[in-house]
Amino acid sequence: FFFPNQRMRSVSLLFVVALVCISSAVAFDHEVTEITSEYLENHPLLRAMAGRTHIPLQPKVLDLPDPTWFTQKLDHFNPLENRTFSQRVVIDDQFWSPGNPIFIFLDGEAPMTFFGFQEVTPFYWAKQFNAMYISLEHRYYGESLPFLQFTADNMKYLSSQQALADAAYFIDQHNQTIDNPGPWVVFGCSYSGALSSWFRAKYPNSVIASVAPSGPVFANSNFTQYFGQFETSCELIGYDSCVSAVQTGVSDISQLLSTPSGISQLEETFNTCKPINTTDTPNWFFELVLMEQVGGSDQMDNAPDWPLNATCDIMTSSTDYVANWAATFGNSSSCNAFSQTEWIKLSSLPIPNSNRAWFWQKCTEFGFFKPSYEGTSIFWGDIPVDPMLGWCEQIFGVPGLVPDTEWTNTFYGGYDLKATNVLFTNGLLDPWHNLSINEATNDGNVQAVTYQAGHCATMDLPYPDDPPSLVIARQEIDDFLTEVLQEYYQ
Repeated sequence: FFFPNQRMRSVSLLFVVALVCISSAVAFDHEVTEITSEYLENHPLLRAMAGRTHIPLQPKVLDLPDPTWFTQKLDHFNPLENRTFSQRVVIDDQFWSPGNPIFIFLDGEAPMTFFGFQEVTPFYWAKQFNAMYISLEHRYYGESLPFLQFTADNMKYLSSQQALADAAYFIDQHNQTIDNPGPWVVFGCSYSGALSSWFRAKYPNSVIASVAPSGPVFANSNFTQYFGQFETSCELIGYDSCVSAVQTGVSDISQLLSTPSGISQLEETFNTCKPINTTDTPNWFFELVLMEQVGGSDQMDNAPDWPLNATCDIMTSSTDYVANWAATFGNSSSCNAFSQTEWIKLSSLPIPNSNRAWFWQKCTEFGFFKPSYEGTSIFWGDIPVDPMLGWCEQIFGVPGLVPDTEWTNTFYGGYDLKATNVLFTNGLLDPWHNLSINEATNDGNVQAVTYQAGHCATMDLPYPDDPPSLVIARQEIDDFLTEVLQEYYQ
């Protein structure tokens, strides 16, 4: 089902989703009446496997104008393909006058409303520099859907290269609708932070500069540093007792997994929806979900919630470290899902949702799988990458599908980004800084600044308890924008 415009999509959406939901409800009628996009978007296990456990479900902060729709090309690289789709965009020109700058924020791997909390400082910089502010939703996320069934064949148009071309085409077309468009500056955060830097590298005539917070520019399927970062992050915040608590918890859980009575105790303590230590929920997958719950808390360790500190407070709250670990899941009356089989089945449904879309990009371009081997982290050492790579074929039904990270790094340059006027900012508590650029190049064309907090913190709302290094990092962006704009207008 392909819908070239918003009217056709809105009329047909209920029909298409209903067809998918009916078939899905048969397989999962023991859980819900129907499986919808919203259900898949917010499912705790799908969010955990997408690395979103510690990210708010609805973190919108900004009060921006209502979105409008832009007619976008489906395929920028095939001159014989003339299909289009409707892409959601927000345009705020309240500060702008002809000739002034235009700031564009490239949304990443989620609906555009998700990124409100990451657009706070770019919006205020737009006000400071009298710039037009634009937020462009990524294809296949939110409501910018070329297709209403996410089959593998329909998802072949989902790639970072197509997303960059989307932005270039939008800029070109938007410039034709306004008088005297000024210089464009591109922003992003996380994956879209990498997009921002790549956009400046691949389309240098479209923007004069890029601000690229927490952008993982190096594609890596064997990302052991993700959980390896946890110990370092605890040390950076002076919480060594948290490291000891986690190590003891790992040991205690491993011991319990070795006996039938211990397994029963774990099922009760963690309120598991299904039995563990089975082919449905192998031990390594159970451990992986536990690792994401605790070991992923440093990624977003920013004010005002400071999730790493909060997690460590729970992990050290008593000497029963297994119970402490279970307490990090909260006090919900709902059971906790750990079933690999259930996760694969839900992820395989062709219903549009950002978890499936992002997993497609992981399986085709980036990898970003998070195994753990002996000595790579303080967690379990028996969580290999091989079954994770196997998920790609299982979920999308494409034989032999694995991420082509070598091609991605060759195309974009990996750590050796060839571009000018790019500024990276990275939090040293954020595991993703290990795949980003943290030091300026010798020629100064690519600049970088680090701070002692988490993911994308330079884009977040400033708080009084922000560390001094974060305050300095935001000022570095301010100075960078001042410099590149002054140079342009000279």
